[in-house]
Amino acid sequence: MKKNIKFDRAFSEVVREFPYKDYIGSNCYHQVKAILGALELLLPEFDGLKLLDVGSGPMDKTAVLQKMGFDCSAVDDLGDPWHKLEGKSEAIVTFGRRMGIDFFLQNNGDYTIPFESNYFDVVTSLAVIEHLHETPRLILNSMGKHLKPGGYLVIVMPNSVNLRKRISVLMGRTNYSPIEVLFYSLGSYRGHVREYTLPETKYICETAGFQVVHADTFESTAHGRLPHGLREIYLLAGKIIRGFRSEIIVIARKPQDWEPLEEDSDRYFRSISQFSWSKNILEQPE
Repeated sequence: MKKNIKFDRAFSEVVREFPYKDYIGSNCYHQVKAILGALELLLPEFDGLKLLDVGSGPMDKTAVLQKMGFDCSAVDDLGDPWHKLEGKSEAIVTFGRRMGIDFFLQNNGDYTIPFESNYFDVVTSLAVIEHLHETPRLILNSMGKHLKPGGYLVIVMPNSVNLRKRISVLMGRTNYSPIEVLFYSLGSYRGHVREYTLPETKYICETAGFQVVHADTFESTAHGRLPHGLREIYLLAGKIIRGFRSEIIVIARKPQDWEPLEEDSDRYFRSISQFSWSKNILEQPE
């Protein structure tokens, strides 16, 4: 009960302090609440624990985690089109500093993280991996490098097979982001490239050498988008079939002997050899 009151107070304070009104909504509230609820099962206290948020965006979620007791650092390139509008990036950086977050602004295309290796108790990637145009192995390697042995990796992303998307496909509509977002994108496309299922999210963490200790779905979208009545039905469906819920959370521990996973061309070619088109390409000429 006390933790819920503390969380609601922390969230409200961040909403008041954030430079852009109405940006932070119920989706953020339920995302951070689910993260903290899962971490509470693993960590007795948050106060003073070092947390690194990789791909933090405007640090709205990072700021709530900071208010809840974590000592937060964050990195992002602030490369989304709205970040580049006049004064936006500066206001975000100022907000992060005011919240006590140690923020590093990356250069677009250079995602170096200038923090100490094997240093952080928790490293998060919140709604980031689905935006990547390259293998998630690279970001997982980078996160693992900065995580203490025994520390926790936290991955949150949309569930590619949630109930809304299943219904959309049955009705002949896309389960991808709206085509207008891609068609009118400014510069390099920054939207969702590849969303994951819960088993796939567990797979990438385990294959990257981490030990999954918590894997579940949670609901964040329905609270703010569906009207009363329909929302309750949707939430009930998600309780009955957890795979219907809108978001995925996976927490994994870094083993003492963890090493970054290197590129494996043989494994890549084996993985695509199951497709008929690739078999023709990979066959050696006689």
